Amino acid sequence: MRCRASRRNYTFRMPSAVSATRDPRRATQVTLKAVVMLSGVVTVLAVFSLFFSARPTSELQQSRQRVAALRAEIVRLQNENAQLRAEIDSVHKSTYAVERIAREDLGMSKKGEVVYMLPRK
Repeated sequence: MRCRASRRNYTFRMPSAVSATRDPRRATQVTLKAVVMLSGVVTVLAVFSLFFSARPTSELQQSRQRVAALRAEIVRLQNENAQLRAEIDSVHKSTYAVERIAREDLGMSKKGEVVYMLPRK
């Protein structure tokens, strides 16, 4: 169709059926729906994997138990070290402690002492 109202000729085209279905707003809505659906599926799979997979949680629990056991062992060894340090200090300060260790552990005696050794069971 040509318009004769002015000196210039304008050509008007009617939109075709193909261009009417390719509305940019509609394409954006479809893309948005697809993204929402895909992210929903990924979220459901992640939640399912988190709750129904026993391996990661059991490994975490085992690691926490191991840490607790190691901390308990550290405390026990620190107490043993403190006890041994106290015994060392006692030996350095007192001759009685040295005599006791010599008698009990090494089976030694002073001059003139008679030591009776009983058999151990």
